[in-house]
Amino acid sequence: MKILPRLLCSVMMTGALLAPRLASADGALRTVLVIDASSSMRGTDPKELRKVAAELFVDLTRNGDELAVVGFDGAARDAMASLVVVRTPDDRAQIKRAVRAVGNDGSWTDFTAGLEGARRLLEGKPRAPGDQDLIVFLTDGRCDPDPRGPLADAARATGGKAKVEQVCQAKVLDDLVPSLGKTRIYAVGLSKSAPRAFLEDLGRRTGGIGVATDRPDELPRLFADIYARLFGSRLSEGASAPSISVPVDEGASSLDLVLVGPPKLGMRLFDPKGAEVSIAGDRPGVYFSDNPAYRLLRLDAPEPGAYRLDVAGGGTGGRYAVLQNLDLHLAFPGLPEVIEIGKTATIRLRLATPGGKTPAKTFLDRHAFSLTSVEGASACDDADASTAPVPLRALPDGSFEATITPSKKGALCLLGRMSPGESGVLTREARSAPIRVIPPIHLKAAVTQPFGTVKQDGHAAAIISLEGSDVGELIFADIEHEHLENEGNREGMSLSHRDLEIGPATKKEFGINLAVGRDAPPGPREITLRLVPKKPAGFEDRAVTVRIPVTIVPLTFWERHGRNIQLFLVAFFTFFLVIGLMLPARFRRTAILHYEDRRDPDLPRQAKFPLGAKVRAGLYRSARVTIGPMGPMPRGGVVELRAGPGGSMLARPVGGKRATELPREDDFSAGEPREPRLVNGWFRVSPGVKYAIEGTGLVFWWSPR
Repeated sequence: MKILPRLLCSVMMTGALLAPRLASADGALRTVLVIDASSSMRGTDPKELRKVAAELFVDLTRNGDELAVVGFDGAARDAMASLVVVRTPDDRAQIKRAVRAVGNDGSWTDFTAGLEGARRLLEGKPRAPGDQDLIVFLTDGRCDPDPRGPLADAARATGGKAKVEQVCQAKVLDDLVPSLGKTRIYAVGLSKSAPRAFLEDLGRRTGGIGVATDRPDELPRLFADIYARLFGSRLSEGASAPSISVPVDEGASSLDLVLVGPPKLGMRLFDPKGAEVSIAGDRPGVYFSDNPAYRLLRLDAPEPGAYRLDVAGGGTGGRYAVLQNLDLHLAFPGLPEVIEIGKTATIRLRLATPGGKTPAKTFLDRHAFSLTSVEGASACDDADASTAPVPLRALPDGSFEATITPSKKGALCLLGRMSPGESGVLTREARSAPIRVIPPIHLKAAVTQPFGTVKQDGHAAAIISLEGSDVGELIFADIEHEHLENEGNREGMSLSHRDLEIGPATKKEFGINLAVGRDAPPGPREITLRLVPKKPAGFEDRAVTVRIPVTIVPLTFWERHGRNIQLFLVAFFTFFLVIGLMLPARFRRTAILHYEDRRDPDLPRQAKFPLGAKVRAGLYRSARVTIGPMGPMPRGGVVELRAGPGGSMLARPVGGKRATELPREDDFSAGEPREPRLVNGWFRVSPGVKYAIEGTGLVFWWSPR
């Protein structure tokens, strides 16, 4: 019995932990622990494991739930005065004191007394909307009421044909169970003599579970199975060991670890990163309880991954149980934004974790799912679900499917609900955002102007008309031309691509441009386009296809190559122009021409002229200047100067005149004046050397600065 309370309490705790924002209907779980206090318990449960289990139940109960304890033998005894709302450690301590107060010295075992005591407690405090009532009923044998009581009298009234036990069981099933209303009973028998068939029937009739075992060590497995079926949780259990791997799934809302055994067995938990989880009470979302018979550690919203549970004190001699509660949400995956009037739409309803993990089918089967479609609601939060539900079909992946056909324009709201069915506890609700309901969409497209004839490396335009289309709502469509794009990869053809707005007030014609590559094969062909509605989603099957003819005309030789020829010629002449401008020799930029007029020996005149700055080279012509006795002159000069290679200067007398190289005035060893050596009538003018032109009175020389 050690695990029973822990499991059932986890059931109740999980109801709130798993509830999404809209699951306010989960409410509180109001539970009465009905514990057998007859003297037979001294032999069946000598170590009072039922009390250990009940205290564990109290530790696991979530804040806000309500608990009470009733002991029974031939009558209800050791009962609490009322349900206690669990909010603080003091509340839990008060309930644990009531558990420990349950005796084991009763003379009789009257099932009706214990269940009647639970009913009075539940009826004594009104149930709020969304609250659910549970009874955990623990007994070790058959119904054996006081032989002087009303049950024995009722059995004797049958003429001895009915046994007292049969009368007792009938009283429970026929009278007490109907009076409990929607209260679920989880009935557990703890001995070979426990009435298994009766307990199973009791659980089945109330939507709970009935089990019996003669081996106390089976209780962890039995009640873990109950818990798993109720909440779709993941269970692992077994004998304790020094180190236990605890894998945590995605979408776990809580992780409960219980170590049952002597006080010497301690527990330490390490998260997936290897850090130890503190149990000192200083971390939010961590609860730890240390009881002489068990240790309990609970984590809220654990990180997915591999945890490690280390058991101290030898690591053996006990049992452990690990349960994960899933954070389950009810939702409408893939909900359409728009639905057409009179068109059938498929709606999916799914219960899953935020990551998409769905609970087991056995869990889903213990809950009832419903879907309501509300037309014309202005806001889905205010929509009422009074209309008839839409039939749902279960799918293999654990979700549900329904088809709806709206009948009028406006908004459509969907309300999905999960309510407890047989052995179920959780409630969930999902409300969709408003879905727009629009008139039917039917597209018709025709080509009013084809591309016609277009030359290679040219463009053409076509016009497509949507006249005759039924579009009661603005939609957006794409133009798809995959085949042309594939051709374009080979032939260099492409279409302009843009989204189309199609609605009641939009234009019914639109243009599309075709670009033809230079290498597109000439000749007639057809271009196939598809107009595919994309927004809102769900109308891709309304796509329409149009075929636009086009004839491609080849380029002439000059159209294809003329531009290249022109560019070649321009480049050719530009090259020679640049050569003609860059190759001719130039005077040094600092070259200075000096000249003297000695026609009057008594009054010689001297001047200078900046050759490098004022004399320019021409196209394919070196820089030249003609000078006379008076200096540079356009015509009538007596000597022509020309720039030579490497910044040199050449001179050529004109009119058959001769040039004489004069000795340097500072060179006393120089001889008589001499004629320079001519090459094709030209001689090199050395810097600083003076030259005289015979019969003209002109003397010139040049300097580099």
